Amino acid sequence: MSESTYPTDPAVDARIETLELKLMDVENTVQELHEVILRQYRDIERLQLQQNELMNRMHGSTDSADTPSTTDELPPHY
Repeated sequence: MSESTYPTDPAVDARIETLELKLMDVENTVQELHEVILRQYRDIERLQLQQNELMNRMHGSTDSADTPSTTDELPPHY
């Protein structure tokens, strides 16, 4: 038998409709949170790459800082 042959109670129909609306709201919220998490993940990945690049630059500059370059200028008082 199909559902349409059974008499329905308007109160039950109203409760089902309310639950369906709440479920739609929860699904939308979950989707929005998923998008936020993905964006934050991408931001974290980008920031980690930038941090690694800066650390590499910093380590590279400290190695060459021990030996003065020929392009380094002497201070004016020399």
